[in-house]
Amino acid sequence: MNTVLKKTLEQLVERPGQGSVLEQLDKLVRKQQRTELYEMLEQIDKKEMGKNPVVLEKSIPQIGKKKPALLRFSLQKWRRYDEVFWRALGDYIILALHRVKDVEYDGSRGKIKVQYFAKAKGRVKSPENIRAIIQGIAFLVDTEALPTDFTHFRRMAERRGSVGEMSKEQAAIIGAILKFI
Repeated sequence: MNTVLKKTLEQLVERPGQGSVLEQLDKLVRKQQRTELYEMLEQIDKKEMGKNPVVLEKSIPQIGKKKPALLRFSLQKWRRYDEVFWRALGDYIILALHRVKDVEYDGSRGKIKVQYFAKAKGRVKSPENIRAIIQGIAFLVDTEALPTDFTHFRRMAERRGSVGEMSKEQAAIIGAILKFI
């Protein structure tokens, strides 16, 4: 553990990053968690994972760096699962895909929608790769190999419609209105 912490702190000092020191540490730790998650996904028995089908229903490709890709999946085995499991699935999708703009789910219908910006390099290349990743994550959450206590997805849901999600123009308008009140 000490070597991991030392390596993380060295990376923090050696290269520039966005955000506060704590946010930069969070990013480095999440990168290590992402690596561990992919190792877990590679160790899954494909026959067992096949019992948890994930169907890609719709795929709209990314338009440059202007509009994220949109993927819709159906997890029929997950129909009517509790919100805790859906949120955990969303958390791990955010961790695995890295540049996720939004994740929405409908537990009663067993569907999930993912908006993300693909990276030029890395493991995630096609919608079929993402389907396989989501299928593996759903299997790991369902078998309780992954804990269901992440909070990143919950924070995204809480930010929706708040000041943290507003554009600069919207925040300036609200600031001007509050100044006159």
